[in-house]
Amino acid sequence: MSIKKNCLKALVDRLSDRQVDELWEIVTSMVWPEEEITPEEARELDEAIKELDAGKRIRAEDVWRELGI
Repeated sequence: MSIKKNCLKALVDRLSDRQVDELWEIVTSMVWPEEEITPEEARELDEAIKELDAGKRIRAEDVWRELGI
């Protein structure tokens, strides 16, 4: 095993649980291919970006309520 891999493993062992969760998201996005989005999803994303660019925002409380959190 390479020195870099050993050092990386030692660094990961020092991370908090929260940091490991965040690192997991980064590493899995590098290793596993991303999902293809449908044309409908692409349109919805474009619409959402335009709304954000126009200054429209959604309150976190409204999202939490919709999700039952």
